[in-house]
Amino acid sequence: MSAGHDIPGWEPGESEADGAPARPAPPEPTHAERARTLVASQSRGALSTIGLQPPGTPFGSVVTYGLDESGRPTFFVSSLAEHTRNLDADPRASLLVVEDTPAGADPLASGRVTLLGVVGEVTDPKERSQARAGYLAANPGAFYVDYGDFRAVRLAVTEVRYVGGFGRMSWVDADAYAAARPDPLRSDAAGIIGHMNADHRAALVALCHHDAGRRDVVAASMIAVDRYGFEVLAELGGEHREALRIGFRTPQDSGEGVRQELISMLHDARQGQS
Repeated sequence: MSAGHDIPGWEPGESEADGAPARPAPPEPTHAERARTLVASQSRGALSTIGLQPPGTPFGSVVTYGLDESGRPTFFVSSLAEHTRNLDADPRASLLVVEDTPAGADPLASGRVTLLGVVGEVTDPKERSQARAGYLAANPGAFYVDYGDFRAVRLAVTEVRYVGGFGRMSWVDADAYAAARPDPLRSDAAGIIGHMNADHRAALVALCHHDAGRRDVVAASMIAVDRYGFEVLAELGGEHREALRIGFRTPQDSGEGVRQELISMLHDARQGQS
């Protein structure tokens, strides 16, 4: 039985239906890496605490955060805030971070991460200075960090829930999350995707044919890119669409590296057609 969603009207693509040997799965980030990347790409989330009023009721607040090297979020909270009072009474909390959703897209197709754990105050002067620097790097306009009624607090992450959209979700080990590194292309991804979709759609189709082995693809648009490869939304004719992943031959850590890799891959694809 499939572990994914059962999609009405979906038909297997040509490469699955014609009995062709299965290709090795292209490399992709682990869910721990995807979760770290998503959390590192944002600086705002929904903090849920256990309410004092009404007692025991989940209470949600919009907060901004910075991260330490282990991906633990730090907040600067005011003693006047309801969530601060809640945390003083019960330090259990969670932070929900949601990926940016393109205009017109379904928000449920976007990624999100929920970090669960216990919040404690950062009191060591050196740690607090580092937390302050990380918070201001993520939130440059946070002039209030040195106000007398603001405290630095940090969420010690014990559980991580990752949802990457429809059919991609799991509980992520907290140690794996802490050890993972955000994707180095996260700040370049939007530019890469925009450029490929504006100027190189035919190249994407050629890569679907050659690298994914999908000769039934008639059009394609890039929808995601990371150090290990990229994903496209492939049109198969009529109204049939399918998300396909294509791996880089070696991991890339810069936009220029991706450009050179795609040029080389396209060269090989065109050589294979000749």
